[in-house]
Amino acid sequence: MEIFRFWHDPRFDARASENGFGVVEVVISIFLLSLLSISFIPLLVNSIKSTGKNTTIATATQIVNQEIEGARAVRSPTSTTPSCLDVTNFLNVTIATVTDPRGVTLLPKWDATTCPTSYPGVVRARVSVTRSGSTNVVAQAVTLIYVASAT
Repeated sequence: MEIFRFWHDPRFDARASENGFGVVEVVISIFLLSLLSISFIPLLVNSIKSTGKNTTIATATQIVNQEIEGARAVRSPTSTTPSCLDVTNFLNVTIATVTDPRGVTLLPKWDATTCPTSYPGVVRARVSVTRSGSTNVVAQAVTLIYVASAT
């Protein structure tokens, strides 16, 4: 009877004395972790590229909004409403280039516009932003500006 208890006593069981991880388990877990990390690398690279593009687009959109607000706010010192001459003079000024946080140089520009044939009327103005050295438009917008007179 004493021998029977010896074999079933957990203190003497050979399996119970193997506590912890072995070298094989550690190597397998490192292998599995490396497979998981390798599968996430393309996702990280694409997200970094997308973040850069979005930064440039956001900066270009901000430039477009600022230019449109500036064109809508144009007034001569003696008038409360803009004239077509005021708006055209504003649109003919060369806009300074802007560099976004990534170092991309952006070139904003206004397209040519024409004054209306009768007053009061509206002037259609289009502003666009391109990258330096490229003709691809990053952001653009069209606005209608109310004008009360020709001069």
